[in-house]
Amino acid sequence: MPWEENQNSLSYVDKALTAFNEIMASSRKDMMENLNRAHKGELFVLHYLAVCNREVLPSELSAALQASTARISALLGALEKKGQIVRDIDKSNRRNILVTITEDGRNRAEAEMKDMKNRMVRIFTDMGEADTIEFIRLTRLFSGLMQKYSPQEEGCTQSD
Repeated sequence: MPWEENQNSLSYVDKALTAFNEIMASSRKDMMENLNRAHKGELFVLHYLAVCNREVLPSELSAALQASTARISALLGALEKKGQIVRDIDKSNRRNILVTITEDGRNRAEAEMKDMKNRMVRIFTDMGEADTIEFIRLTRLFSGLMQKYSPQEEGCTQSD
């Protein structure tokens, strides 16, 4: 049901929230399939490590990915068995474990990022130039406002 119909009494903000929730609910199945395809978080860990390009603590991964330390530990164990990360004891503080991405892990992360880029190219091509420009404008606006009204978190960015 289009969000404009049968909602004349709602303000545009209420209508927008309803539409946004409908969009998210209808794409939840696709998102869940993508998460499963991402091997339950492995690719998120690899991407984070690839972008950071340095050793990180498991607690940093836990905070960045908003996952429990137990979940991160399981992910790191699976990735280590596959040879995509290594865990070493921190020489300056032997109580800490440092996680580093391997070449195999970096290759996997890069292949996934390339695949994502190819999908985005197809999507933007199908949308056309005008809709793509408008989408980017609105996404920037939305993202800026989300940052304005969200608590700030530390983490890796492309410039780290």
